[in-house]
Amino acid sequence: MRRIILALAVVALVASVSFAQNSGYLLINNDNSSGNSADIDTVSATGALAKLTTVSTGGTGLGGGYFAAPRNAIGQNFKCFFVSDAGSSDIAAFAIPSLKRVATNFTNPSLFSSLGTGLATTPNGKFLISAWSGSENLAVLSIASDCSLTLVGTPVSQPDEVADVTVTKDGKAVVVSYPNIGGAQAYAIGATGTLTAVGPALSFDTAVSDCDSFGCFPTAQDVDSSDQYWVWGNATLSGPSVLTAKLTTKGFTDVGLVEFTSSTVGNVETPWYSPAGRAGNGNLYIGASGYGPEGEIAGIIVTTFNKGTITYAGTTTNSSAYYAGNVQTIGTSGTGSPITQIWSTNSAVNTVQSYTVSGTTLTPAASLQTSSSGSFAFSTNGAAKP
Repeated sequence: MRRIILALAVVALVASVSFAQNSGYLLINNDNSSGNSADIDTVSATGALAKLTTVSTGGTGLGGGYFAAPRNAIGQNFKCFFVSDAGSSDIAAFAIPSLKRVATNFTNPSLFSSLGTGLATTPNGKFLISAWSGSENLAVLSIASDCSLTLVGTPVSQPDEVADVTVTKDGKAVVVSYPNIGGAQAYAIGATGTLTAVGPALSFDTAVSDCDSFGCFPTAQDVDSSDQYWVWGNATLSGPSVLTAKLTTKGFTDVGLVEFTSSTVGNVETPWYSPAGRAGNGNLYIGASGYGPEGEIAGIIVTTFNKGTITYAGTTTNSSAYYAGNVQTIGTSGTGSPITQIWSTNSAVNTVQSYTVSGTTLTPAASLQTSSSGSFAFSTNGAAKP
């Protein structure tokens, strides 16, 4: 898994601003090593960007870590959002729409971060699943009505420096990737927040013979609305590619490696389904982080997804980016237009770039620098106004 002097961002929120359809919000974890903060941007239906506000997390960032770790999350009931502080190993919780931060950040002496703490909420808004790269475990946190967090049970030990976690659309399972050892594991989420392994851990090296020579290092993942078809970024410099598998009640099957030999980008880390793709037939976007020190190019690969089949459509490169982050849809139908990707210069000046999408063609719409520089912020997540 590629690591850099990081930062990350993720997820959306609701504020008292009126927008047309397909406009929404973007939250960016600035990962400041001295007093962390998060930007909240607005995105219009045409891709126009504007900063709404900046909030303090009360903790400290790391300035380094995993490219793709989802360091923010939002409650699906749009009542709370959460930002992890990689430096101080805590999680800040905020209420929506007031943006008031819960007085005490969640922290636990047995849970700590070295490369980032990944976050994912369950659709019912009851639990926040957290992946702690330093202590190598998953912890389930219950979400109170005031957005405060409480540890549920005992953290589940993991075999790798975990950070990338994704909850299924039905909220019944969570998947965590093992980037350094080439694997992934699904867990069933019980009614009280308990985690139970679904089948054995997936080993891409064992399941895919080409992994021996090509390299298989699963990073961030996404899943379609059936909760069956999973796609991971593959952080190898052997060529742009993704890893795939189908999740059943007994674990993962139909494991595969999909290469994009016509693309010129490198270090593919963050897949994201468009609304139509998530429904079973439409675009699947793949964020390439690039890798400036070795001249790898950042950008976005556009593919089409049809019930498990991924077909390359084209690539939009960003030659100005030293590093770049994930793709995030803002629109709620079809291609998800507009979409965004965050990127950084080698001096850690961070910019959000938006694109409109027609078919499989991306057109640059607008760009906006974040409020903070000096730490790389390169992974985002957003949402349309509910």
